[in-house]
Amino acid sequence: MSRVFAAAALGAALVSLSPQAVAGSFDIFGHTPRDIGMGGAMTAAVVGYSALYYNPAALTAERTHSLAGGLQLSVPALFVERGDPSAQPATVMPDVHAGLSVGWVKPIGGVFDDRLAVGLSVSLPVNRLLRLQGLDPAAPQFSMYQNLQDKLLIYAGVAYAPLDWLSIGVGTQILADLNGAVKLDLDLLGGLFQRRDLDVVLSPTASPIVGVHVRPPLGKDGGQLQFGFTYRGENSLDFRLPVLVTAGDALALDIAVAQTVLWTPHQFALGMAFTLDDPALTFVADLTLALWSRAPDPSPRLSVDIGGALVEAFGLENALDLSTRTSPIRLGASDTLTVRVGAEWHAARWLTLRSGYFFRPTPLPRQTGATAYLDNEAHVVSLGVGFSFENPIQDRPSVVDIDVAVQGTFLPRRVALREGGVPGGSLAHGGSYWHFSAAVVHRF
Repeated sequence: MSRVFAAAALGAALVSLSPQAVAGSFDIFGHTPRDIGMGGAMTAAVVGYSALYYNPAALTAERTHSLAGGLQLSVPALFVERGDPSAQPATVMPDVHAGLSVGWVKPIGGVFDDRLAVGLSVSLPVNRLLRLQGLDPAAPQFSMYQNLQDKLLIYAGVAYAPLDWLSIGVGTQILADLNGAVKLDLDLLGGLFQRRDLDVVLSPTASPIVGVHVRPPLGKDGGQLQFGFTYRGENSLDFRLPVLVTAGDALALDIAVAQTVLWTPHQFALGMAFTLDDPALTFVADLTLALWSRAPDPSPRLSVDIGGALVEAFGLENALDLSTRTSPIRLGASDTLTVRVGAEWHAARWLTLRSGYFFRPTPLPRQTGATAYLDNEAHVVSLGVGFSFENPIQDRPSVVDIDVAVQGTFLPRRVALREGGVPGGSLAHGGSYWHFSAAVVHRF
């Protein structure tokens, strides 16, 4: 019997690459250094490949071919204070994260006269392509930041400008569902697995992004006014992996783990941008409604079913079954409205300065019960700088932009008073999160 439970431990180890988390990394940290530097208020002002996320209709905004690559580094400085610091389960804090991104935008000439544009963007972590982290719901954890960036993100889109002042665009965000099965046939006497079958499948899942970009004509000296609207569809990764261990007909151990992870809500974004010619200033503002009230249960679902002729002979076929819980966890999340503002100043032909701010209300209530999904209101301040150069190694005119940005997220201290013997007692949490970004963009 000990070998059966050893097999069970093996099965549990196989399924322990488990998931967690809600939110989208671009919502929290931004995409490119220009976007970050302007507080992410990009629904009307975005250019280049980050339009695939902020507003795919703006792929036609520049009508130039561009290639880009970027680096990101996120450093948490968060804290969790517990009434009993040694209580179990222990607090889990986010890790330092580093990532890469590449992007491409191509206007289509010929009969389309550069009114049609296509784009592709790929963002990936440095350490791993995908991390599915499953944590005990009672373990204090920062839901918006825990393993937020540990995933491969692919965006693709197309835009068309039927009029000089109007563009429409559609795109998609691509993740992957992880499903499979593990089957192990155990030889009790020999202590060996006679049969070992492992089948794991990554299948793509996509959510839509739809955008409109409007550039109403103004007077000759009236500057430039732009409006944008974007809808981003709900998306998530579903993880399912059953493990079946059998010892002939005598014993059968069926372990199943499942979870909905990396969930992002439906979002509706409305933006405005106004550009002056002299001085060369652009002011931007965004409102984003996120439907967090639809958030699913983020906790792992684990069950163990022990059966077989030996167990049935003793009448224990139901007595030994295990499950993490009988009913789903209700987060009680609320819809949020995020306000973003930013500015961009072309101080010289070769130098651009940027600044931004946004306030993100938390969708999660104070964690006064048995769960500890922590989140805070966030005040986010950013600064950025861009340098532009003519490309000296190409015959035709082209420009190389080097952009850098830093963003500080400040989470005011939040206290959750907990009574009734909840492990760890009352909680206080907050701190800051620092994000650094750099990119090179070649336009030609």
